[in-house]
Amino acid sequence: MLALAVLALGGGTVLFAASKNSGEGGFQKGRFEDRLYRLYVPRALAGVPADAKTDVPKALMIVALHGCWQTPEDFALGTRLNEAAERRNLFVLYPAQGRRENVSRCWNWFESKAGPGSETQKLLALIRHVVREQRAATDRVVVLGFSAGGFMAVNLACTAPDLVRAVGVSAGGPYRCGVGADGGIACMLGQHVDGEKSAAACRDAMGAGVHRVRASLWHGDSDVVVNPVSLDALAVMFARIDGVTASAEGRREDALHSLYRDAAGRPWLESWLIPGMGHAWSGGDVRGTHTYPPGPSATERMLDFLVE
Repeated sequence: MLALAVLALGGGTVLFAASKNSGEGGFQKGRFEDRLYRLYVPRALAGVPADAKTDVPKALMIVALHGCWQTPEDFALGTRLNEAAERRNLFVLYPAQGRRENVSRCWNWFESKAGPGSETQKLLALIRHVVREQRAATDRVVVLGFSAGGFMAVNLACTAPDLVRAVGVSAGGPYRCGVGADGGIACMLGQHVDGEKSAAACRDAMGAGVHRVRASLWHGDSDVVVNPVSLDALAVMFARIDGVTASAEGRREDALHSLYRDAAGRPWLESWLIPGMGHAWSGGDVRGTHTYPPGPSATERMLDFLVE
């Protein structure tokens, strides 16, 4: 299965010619140091020069982290994220995990060290580099991730709150719920998952100051790869970090939807539990792997909630 397989096993940028579809922007290939990535630039932003002046309107960058066995191309297809980015004028950065780093292309979210040299820090360096390179991009990003990518999105939010303004997590889990291969498997099985402890660990990683991260959390109630108890633990973790409380719970688009607001009534956190969905991206394109087309569109709803 997607994430279990990996856990059992323990320079500059080069941009190539962008592929073009009628009426759409370009899907570019790039490399930073030893990491490959894809970058989607919508048509409205494609003509902004690299040396653009600071008065050019800034656009938000979405960082999209695929799951195990997936590639940026597969994840883009399954989520329909590029189409959404074209309509909303968003950059989308897709870091690629290689088989050298993980034979199943999983992000090593369970790594024992989160400091310098860790995969988390290397991803942060890549993101900061691409943001600097794209002069039309804002200096804060929204990270969306599925499965191992969802776990890694949480790592990035807790490690770099100055960079990550919001996260969308599908089939992921709370911060540091599992360390090392054995700990990662236990976390995915729903063992020792504690939202309160993860909130404390996340706050420690964030450092001094108040850091609030808007979050949209998704899970299938039939997921046998990452136990659905992770959804509740993630909600507890972000609720403690953001200082929010549940204000509404009910059915929305045939899913169980919970909304959390702060003391001023502003929504900061939401969770979606999708009935009948396994380990998948809700509302995705059937041509991509690990998608659940009957569900509400996680891509559209995440962007609706996270992009201000």
